[in-house]
Amino acid sequence: MTDLRISKLAPVLVGGTDIAVEIGRLYRRGIADWIECGRLLKIQKDALDHGQWLPWLEHNRQRLGFGESVAQRLMQVAANPQLTGDLWWNEKRSHRTIGTGNNEWYTPAEYIDVARRVLGDIDLDPASHKIAQCTVRARKFYTKQDDGLSKQWHGRVWLNPPYAQPLISQFVDKLLAERNAKRVKAAILLAHNFTDTAWFQKAAMLGQAICFTRGRIAFVDERGSAAPINGQVFIYFGPDAGKFFDVFSENVGVVLRP
Repeated sequence: MTDLRISKLAPVLVGGTDIAVEIGRLYRRGIADWIECGRLLKIQKDALDHGQWLPWLEHNRQRLGFGESVAQRLMQVAANPQLTGDLWWNEKRSHRTIGTGNNEWYTPAEYIDVARRVLGDIDLDPASHKIAQCTVRARKFYTKQDDGLSKQWHGRVWLNPPYAQPLISQFVDKLLAERNAKRVKAAILLAHNFTDTAWFQKAAMLGQAICFTRGRIAFVDERGSAAPINGQVFIYFGPDAGKFFDVFSENVGVVLRP
């Protein structure tokens, strides 16, 4: 009965390619293409007869790379692009993260320790939380309520910004502006490796060294940890790119110097 039902499912073609294959390709490319994923999913759903949507998702799960909960969220994102920040985490954590709008994810201690070996003391963490400071131990930090974007930044900065748009672009622009104003002596930015985005291109162009992580960072919150669906990048701004290269290439991943 299941095989007969699946055989009646109508695949939509995109440029001669099965739409499930195209959606899966876009989904694996990251946040910049998730809106298009949602648009194509809506086209496929509308083309199916009543009751065929869930069987189609299950039949194409491997090609898509996700199941029902992510599919629903992608279609919501296509209708409202501001929701992209809710899709960072893999589907295994979808019951806790997708749709929550939670940006409070903290960097594991081992990466903070590596960053501190390059920066020395951390003078400022401008996008933080009181729980994160148990690990970061910055001399000064700003929470969401403090609005770090409205403050001046000084000294040696650790920045793990909220990854939802437009906040990530705003925090990266702020870091670059404060560095240009010479108020920031050195900084390490941790973000997803969305190399095609405007904020990444600007940061990479002005940074002194870039480290692409081996594997994905399992970010944590007070309830546990979750690995995002893509890898991460550390970008260093400052006078000691050689030290960053030595420390991060040994402990974190491949380091490139623009």
